[in-house]
Amino acid sequence: MQPAKKRKYTGTSDGVSAGKRAGLEEFAKQMNAWSDGALWNNGTWVVRPKMGKTSLSVHATGRAVDLSYRKLGAKGKADGRQHAERALAMLIANQEELGLECILDYWEGFGRGWRCDRLAWQVYKKHTITGAPMGDWLHVELSPKMADSSLMVKAVFDKLKAS
Repeated sequence: MQPAKKRKYTGTSDGVSAGKRAGLEEFAKQMNAWSDGALWNNGTWVVRPKMGKTSLSVHATGRAVDLSYRKLGAKGKADGRQHAERALAMLIANQEELGLECILDYWEGFGRGWRCDRLAWQVYKKHTITGAPMGDWLHVELSPKMADSSLMVKAVFDKLKAS
């Protein structure tokens, strides 16, 4: 296996989407199934600024999903954070195949962010992402190519199931 290569981070450069994107919706569905319901879709496409800011959220591009791990009625599991940690490890291990561009984790301190252009976590030392600390969700962004292809997303998860 070759080492992962840094990739360009898209951010909001692809602009506002006209609606939900099939690959991202499939990704949210597959993450829910992969985690046995511990992670659930807490929101994908919505045209709005970043929380607490004026700049556009990647949610507006249709390439971002918030995966909650809180127990809320029939959604989630009591040990949701443990499931989130397991999911983070899986996502990072398969970041290239999934077209993963960014993860924001709001849990401890000021939170942390992983991006494809550095292939590493950055632990925030000051208030950077609204929701930290103790935010009970993961913000995940996919590449435009993956966000548009439910078949490609499903193929990656089928491969994960088989291994």
